[in-house]
Amino acid sequence: MEFKYIGKSIPRPDAISKVTGKAIYLDDIRLPGLLHAAILRPKYAHARILSIDTSAAERMPGVVKVVTGKGCKMRYGDNIADLTPMAVEKVRYAGEPVAAVVAETVKQARAALEKIKVEYEPLPVYTDAREAMKEGAVLIHEKPEQYWRLPSLKCVPNSNIANYYRMIKGKGEDGFKEADVIVEGEFNYPFGSSAAIEPHGAIVWFKEDNSIECWSSSICPFIIRQDLAQQFNLPVSEVRVHIPEIGGCFGYKSDITVELTVAWIASFVPGRPVKWVATRKEDFTSTLTGHGIRTYMKLGAKKNGKLVAIKSKIIHAGGAYADTAVQVTIGATHNSSGPYEFEHCFMEGFTVYTNTTPVGAFRGYGHQESQFATERLMDILARKLKIDPLRLREINYLGEGSINALGERMWKTNGDVCAAAKAVQEAIFSQEKPQEDVHYYYGRGFAALMKSPKGAPFSTKGCYMKMNIDGSVSVNMGGAEVGQGLRTVVKQVAAEALQIPPEKIKVYTEIDTQYCPYEWQTIGSMFTVQGGRAIIRAAQKIIAILKKTASQVLKVDEDYLEYNGEYVYLRSDPSIKVAVKDICRGYITEDGITIGELAQATADARLPRYSNPHPETGQGSMGVDYTFGAQGASIRIEKKSGKIIVDHFVSSFDVGRVINPMQLRGNVLGGVLIALGSTLSEELVYDQEGHQVNPHFFKYRLPTIKDIPRKSTTIFIENPGAVGPFGARGIGEHPCVGVAPAILNAIYDAIGVDFFELPVTPKKIKQALANRKEES
Repeated sequence: MEFKYIGKSIPRPDAISKVTGKAIYLDDIRLPGLLHAAILRPKYAHARILSIDTSAAERMPGVVKVVTGKGCKMRYGDNIADLTPMAVEKVRYAGEPVAAVVAETVKQARAALEKIKVEYEPLPVYTDAREAMKEGAVLIHEKPEQYWRLPSLKCVPNSNIANYYRMIKGKGEDGFKEADVIVEGEFNYPFGSSAAIEPHGAIVWFKEDNSIECWSSSICPFIIRQDLAQQFNLPVSEVRVHIPEIGGCFGYKSDITVELTVAWIASFVPGRPVKWVATRKEDFTSTLTGHGIRTYMKLGAKKNGKLVAIKSKIIHAGGAYADTAVQVTIGATHNSSGPYEFEHCFMEGFTVYTNTTPVGAFRGYGHQESQFATERLMDILARKLKIDPLRLREINYLGEGSINALGERMWKTNGDVCAAAKAVQEAIFSQEKPQEDVHYYYGRGFAALMKSPKGAPFSTKGCYMKMNIDGSVSVNMGGAEVGQGLRTVVKQVAAEALQIPPEKIKVYTEIDTQYCPYEWQTIGSMFTVQGGRAIIRAAQKIIAILKKTASQVLKVDEDYLEYNGEYVYLRSDPSIKVAVKDICRGYITEDGITIGELAQATADARLPRYSNPHPETGQGSMGVDYTFGAQGASIRIEKKSGKIIVDHFVSSFDVGRVINPMQLRGNVLGGVLIALGSTLSEELVYDQEGHQVNPHFFKYRLPTIKDIPRKSTTIFIENPGAVGPFGARGIGEHPCVGVAPAILNAIYDAIGVDFFELPVTPKKIKQALANRKEES
């Protein structure tokens, strides 16, 4: 297909406002009578609350109200209703809200916090899911079976297991009887933080007319609206949620996080809006973290390398509340087979309550954690079989006609992992590896990957499109721009569908549930796939309206007409035409009568046949649309320091159709850098008492510009998909998935040491080299 606007690197529509500092973020918002909240956190990670004395805080200057969880009956959550806006009777993690001060200024609110006195009875603390799962462990939630939950979720009564998911294909574990060779291992992807440049925050205003207005730095305004309405017994129409510009997400601003807490606080001062914005420390300790996944995996294969069976056990430390962790666990579990076909699968996923900050989405949504284990074991299996690791993978890739672990049949339109793998192989392995020298060890590593969009059976994305009187177009949607370039995609897809220049299309800059069409939430690399399809459907409706009006003006049947963006014309005689700008608001005849309709339309799109898992097998149509890829690394390790230097990193993905090449390359490079942080430096550490040791940037080691690979190569394969616009697939999270195993496979290639836990720091490299020297 020939495209005019798809595949072009047009500039981002929001670039100028952001680089000039004129974009409006949550903390820029000022409202009449605005109050500020500060929140008290507990000194223990697990304890009963015996008493709270707020009297001294209430007398502090500027204080309007002091709020606790006393009397709170709210339980909420969209997967498991285990959340409360403020601690009630006990605290379950060290970042939990215990009390709040509402004051005229932030400074006054924080000063008054210090005057609140709380007495606690400490309880045993579990930061490791393995300990929390043990029989006899003190329950973090005493009666979790009484919480509302989605019908597909199952807790284990009288335990800290918030949910158990199992998936079986073929003979399950019995499939290993057919294997000639078996390898297994335990892998750990520790806690981390999305650590966006803008922390979490919200403003909530209980208005005099009994409505609620909210502003949030979240990506799920319609979920927030629904939960606020439900918890405060209001019609959904009486709750309005705004999402201004968002300063990054990377996962942890999905789902509901701080909004119900701020709403609970604000409900005590009706008539005045209340703002709370997290400090950097609170953003680490008291919102959502990521990862915390330990994977036990076993692979079985024939002597010729054909994979026959996989067993994986995912133990996920979901934090003190599991509502936001449970779907990550499920995704990590059924995607642990990676881009390979196994005849027999037995996969288990345990979401476990721990006395740590709740875990939520992190860019990759469970895929990178479990496929870290898969790709490491594929290299280990290749060594045991004495088969080239790239050849071993090639034998087993999912392709047209294959059946994946979920039981879904793969089609050509699902993409070509072989093409992506060959592109990486050519870029990394086509030249000789440098030989070890006096300063460095050298290594190369590879990982294949796949990721599906993360959706839900009810998830949808809507589009409202209207053509203005001059033929320009306004597009309004509910998708959140978090840096991924969503608005550019909207512009280009709408331009191509309507056959008009992108300059004539204005894309929304703020989400407002009062006016925007419904969107479940902007997660799971779904927006281009679903949102793009909704845009095309809306454009098709507008073109149909224009043709209907033109048929009355030109006095011909609609099916004789064609549309080219500027005119609607007669197919057999293009000189007989009417300008789009003359009919987009209806057409006024010579005698002053208006005929035709306004050229405006709404449309929505879902993932076709997306389903819940089968109650027995755990299989189902839970992937639908896949993006396959491969990543490779050429590294060197400094002998003196143990530092790992990435000389060349290559990523290749079958994206179906490239919408904007420049933007897509930036997305891939950013994803690689995030995952390099998880691989080489980032870990959110808890002490034995359940307190985070490093909730600050000077202790939590994020990658910087100095850590960027010295050379980065990005290669796109375009085998059009069947779901997304013009064949495009999701690509937002995929660059994070294969980085860790590619680097760790390269480390083995360099020094002959297998690592099974992240991050692999210089200290760990030096220790491994010292151990190797001792053994030799």
